[in-house]
Amino acid sequence: MTNIFKQVIVPWLLALLLAWVLVIVWLHNETRNQQMQQIQQLAVTVNYAVQANLPVNDDQQLANQLRQIHYSSTLAVQHIAAYNSQLQLIASSTSPAPVAVLNSAPTAYQVRTLPDGNQLAVLPVSVGMTVEQSTVASQIPDNGYVAVVFSTEQTWMLRLIPLALLTVAMAVGLMLSLGLIKRGQSRLATDAELLVHNLRRLQNARQQCQITEPLVPALKPVQQAFNDLASSLDQNQQATEQLVQQLNQRLQQVNAQLTELEQQRQRLTTFQQLQQRQIRHWFEQSMLLWQRREQLQPAQLQRLIQMHMLTGHYQFSDKDFKGPPVRLVSWLGKHLNEFNELIPSATVVLDWQEHPDNLAYSAHICEKTLKSLIQALIMLCLRGDDVSKVNVEIKLEKGEHQSLLRLTVSCNGNGIPGHCQELLKNTDLLDMQWSDADVALLNAIQATDADFSSQSLDGLGCILQLTIPVLTEQLSAVKAMQHLLIFDADEERIQQRCSALSGVASQISKCSKLSELEQLTDRKVVDLVILFLPATADSADWQKIIDNARQQSTLLCYTSPELMSAWQQKLPEVLVSHQFCLAAVQAATEQLPKPVNLQHILVVDDNETNLAFVQVLLKNKPLVLHTATSAIQVFSLCQQQRFDMILLDIQLPDMSGVDIAKKLRQIPQYRQVPIVAFTAHAMPAEIETYREAGMDDIVFKPLEPARLDSLLARFSLTTNQN
Repeated sequence: MTNIFKQVIVPWLLALLLAWVLVIVWLHNETRNQQMQQIQQLAVTVNYAVQANLPVNDDQQLANQLRQIHYSSTLAVQHIAAYNSQLQLIASSTSPAPVAVLNSAPTAYQVRTLPDGNQLAVLPVSVGMTVEQSTVASQIPDNGYVAVVFSTEQTWMLRLIPLALLTVAMAVGLMLSLGLIKRGQSRLATDAELLVHNLRRLQNARQQCQITEPLVPALKPVQQAFNDLASSLDQNQQATEQLVQQLNQRLQQVNAQLTELEQQRQRLTTFQQLQQRQIRHWFEQSMLLWQRREQLQPAQLQRLIQMHMLTGHYQFSDKDFKGPPVRLVSWLGKHLNEFNELIPSATVVLDWQEHPDNLAYSAHICEKTLKSLIQALIMLCLRGDDVSKVNVEIKLEKGEHQSLLRLTVSCNGNGIPGHCQELLKNTDLLDMQWSDADVALLNAIQATDADFSSQSLDGLGCILQLTIPVLTEQLSAVKAMQHLLIFDADEERIQQRCSALSGVASQISKCSKLSELEQLTDRKVVDLVILFLPATADSADWQKIIDNARQQSTLLCYTSPELMSAWQQKLPEVLVSHQFCLAAVQAATEQLPKPVNLQHILVVDDNETNLAFVQVLLKNKPLVLHTATSAIQVFSLCQQQRFDMILLDIQLPDMSGVDIAKKLRQIPQYRQVPIVAFTAHAMPAEIETYREAGMDDIVFKPLEPARLDSLLARFSLTTNQN
């Protein structure tokens, strides 16, 4: 504060001195102007008084008036005198009379300074002074004047008051200025401390050090530069923190990878140790199995050794079970007897089920592995108690991207024993004995892409299913017979077998009652008859049916193992039911005489009742009937077979019959084939539309036998062609 005072007091004193000078000059000029105005007013007053007294020629009265004016004036008047134009005194406000101070009469108002310092104001009189004062001068003409002498001296006190007030005002201004300067310095000191504090924070690598408070203008550039520096450091620090975080994450990842590698090493070490123990255990069980070779049947020993070897193969070495293409139908027929030998007694019935795709495609799989897997599934089912029926299904499913081979074995009884279920859940080979080769193989095959599942319930039996992904190759079309007849009292089983037989016969007739079989053998001409003989039947009726079937076609007869001896006495060529397979049917088909080349008719309708009615009408006709319920089936069948006539429904779920006819007419081999519209009603305009689409005729539902016969005769479909 002392330094500031020292710096401010000298300019303040100079300013005060200059103010004093300016005030004094202003006061002097202002006082002078006021005096001039007062003198002018006083002169005018005297002039009026002189003019008023000149006509009466009363000098004494004029002198009194001048005296009155003299003493009543606010100015410091010395005396007032009236002169004529000859500079002679007429009247005076004081005695003795003053001496004339002018050399000539003035013609205008003027003010001058006398040698003694007083001021003289002279004002001409417009009206002449005609009366002469007897004691002073004689009469004078007009154009006289009035002279007023006054003092211009003023008291210094009057001038000191403004100066004192000015000094006080400037002193107050000085104090206010000092106060403002002090506050500014205090604010500056505070802002400087804030800046220093943030600088220290910045030095300590603190974030968010920007100064947001408004600082004094002198520190604005410093604040901006500091904030820029702080922002730059914050960004650098954030980038550094992010880099550190990334490095920490990378370090964690590396540590996690190292930990995972260590865990993998430990698991690999554990796996190697476990595999070594399993190999030793597998070798020990192999030795035990070989030591018991005298106690086992050769076929049984061979099966167990094969399963044991395959278990070691898939458990410890190669995980790939692919092999050359296998024709599943012929392969099963080749090994069927080996599989049937697994059945312990005649009390257990074994049925084989196959899929139509088994005829159309071959599967790339190792034959030994496939054989051992089927044996293992059958052996595992036979481990249960009270098993009387075993069903084996071999199903090849052709998919767009992946084909699957499903091996399903089911049985009745009490299901799989508990210890076998535990072995299936626990894949550890150390728990397996040499007698558990079937379970060991099923567990080992799961190490590949195969999927195994098992369901077992006491009293309901079990279901074992093994799904194996395989590569497939399409086979050449199988030569199909025209008509096949199958009889089986078990309706569920006959339905399954008809599904498998659809690949070897164009038309299949099925029945599960003896009366239906008698009618079919009497009226139908079939290529092959397959009979699954029941437990009890009238021998005379069956002999008649068998004789009738033999005369018309080839005959295959099967029965259950417990009825085999009874039926062999009546029918020596009867076979056990578990010998039925598609390979046997194919072999019988190849022995058939050259078939008559029957004409083929395709009936298209989405109503099963209409199809059944047409089938009844064509039952005794020398024709091969094909049916379809959708446009997709129509085009698929037309690609496989050329039909001699098509009976086409107009309203189908996926496409109208008109559109189907138009597309069929675009196929070269169907441009001349008769196409007949099959509908319940039609207007004349609709009939014309059918003909424009390429249809040759129209029949209405329900179909009349006479109308059908006329159509067949018209298109020459009732004569057999050799």
